[in-house]
Amino acid sequence: MNPKRWVAVFFVALAAVIAVIVMYYNTIQQPFWDTENPIRKQAKEAANLTKVSSITKQVWDTTSWIVKGENDADEEIYVWLIGPDKTVQTVKASEGTSKDAINQALHAAKPDADIKRIQPGTLNGQLVWEVFYSQGKSPEKYSYDFYDFRTGTYVTEYHLPAKTAS
Repeated sequence: MNPKRWVAVFFVALAAVIAVIVMYYNTIQQPFWDTENPIRKQAKEAANLTKVSSITKQVWDTTSWIVKGENDADEEIYVWLIGPDKTVQTVKASEGTSKDAINQALHAAKPDADIKRIQPGTLNGQLVWEVFYSQGKSPEKYSYDFYDFRTGTYVTEYHLPAKTAS
């Protein structure tokens, strides 16, 4: 075989490998997409969203889906679909506390906190910001703090048990 054929074989093999990887990825992600698509549709209809920028699933005392998007006036909107019947609550981002403000509030209260995640959610029927963070070393202690979504006021916190030495 001459070098041109080797190059052609290489590119055909490369294309086949890429095709297999894409098909594998689609197969793995399809169940998640199938779950997310009705949520996206329901949120778009409930709040007249023209664009969806993120979808978050939060499981605490109930399962909530939080959809962030924009309406036709380019206003940022959060849509909560709460519980098994997907009760809808809608809040304009301008009516709530920003993620950055929650970040600053937690660091003001707990300067040594290492924030892992901040996401909108629900707690006992209340719209909240859920902050997951760790503190300390050896053992690292993990906690959840909750802040009211609209006002940014502290609601409560939960501590996860630290791993004990054996």
